[in-house]
Amino acid sequence: MNTEHPSLTPAVKAAIEWMVFLDSGRADLSDQHRFSAWLAADGEHRRAWETVTGAVQMPFNQLADAQRQLPGSLQASARVLRGSGISQERRRLLRGGATLLLLAGLPSVLTLQRRMPLEGLFSDFYTRTGERKQVRLADGSLLTLNARSTANVLFNQGTRQITLQQGEISIQAVADGQRPFEVLTAQGRISTLASRFVVQQRAEQTLVSVQENSVQVADLRGHSGVVSSGQSLRLAAGLPFSVLASRAREDAWLDGRLDVDDESLGAVVDALRPYRYGLLRVSPAAAGLRVFGVFPLDDSDRTLQSLAQVLPITVKQYGPVTLIDLA
Repeated sequence: MNTEHPSLTPAVKAAIEWMVFLDSGRADLSDQHRFSAWLAADGEHRRAWETVTGAVQMPFNQLADAQRQLPGSLQASARVLRGSGISQERRRLLRGGATLLLLAGLPSVLTLQRRMPLEGLFSDFYTRTGERKQVRLADGSLLTLNARSTANVLFNQGTRQITLQQGEISIQAVADGQRPFEVLTAQGRISTLASRFVVQQRAEQTLVSVQENSVQVADLRGHSGVVSSGQSLRLAAGLPFSVLASRAREDAWLDGRLDVDDESLGAVVDALRPYRYGLLRVSPAAAGLRVFGVFPLDDSDRTLQSLAQVLPITVKQYGPVTLIDLA
């Protein structure tokens, strides 16, 4: 892969170099002063730095999805602290550590955010970038989190409930005649007595796919339906409430693979992002290309090389930024 891309402006290139250097642990006090001087010397420098670190709402066009890959860390921390799903006790215990982290400066926060979602600091369970985790729950059910996922768990005498905050989980729910197993997302609720299923929380929709038995799904508008083994459903405002046959193994990530059957390249890139520390951007023109195949998640460089061999695309890398475009 090439190591440069012509659409990167000099200011963005310099910002990337500063980000890599400050993140390396080699920077001393004089380097921090040089960085502060560079940042203050030109408004373009500050805008480039905000773009690269994802600290603004609307990044430059050449890094249009940087905010989605590395969302504004300060805003994320504030949002999580305000979240209703966090107990007052947990907020009290964690606020001090979060404040110290924010006071340490944006490079420190960025370093943490590249390795794990900041929401993980306030969640019962989370996974870091490139990590998958299995958790045996109190009832014997198995919870598996995909990379960069966060979830809270509520188990008591009458409830078995998981709130998926971000990312993707697989549930293997054991039978319990007294308590259905529930997963809550931003778009609705999934419940079952005993089944194996996957739930993915995306930006504005929830994807549910079932591998064994069936689940009951309800959205925020009161629509409900049953999703059975081999079927999937997307929950989102404005989408019809319809069950579809799964075209590929939605749980292939459990084995470290990405199973793709006529998916867009944009969707493939979205699946790879939780497995990469850097920024991964695909142009709108290339994002619409259709992809077929099975690819390794744990070696995303190899996956990108394979895609470049079969699709009319270029994959170019500059430091932590990887850019995909039409050839």
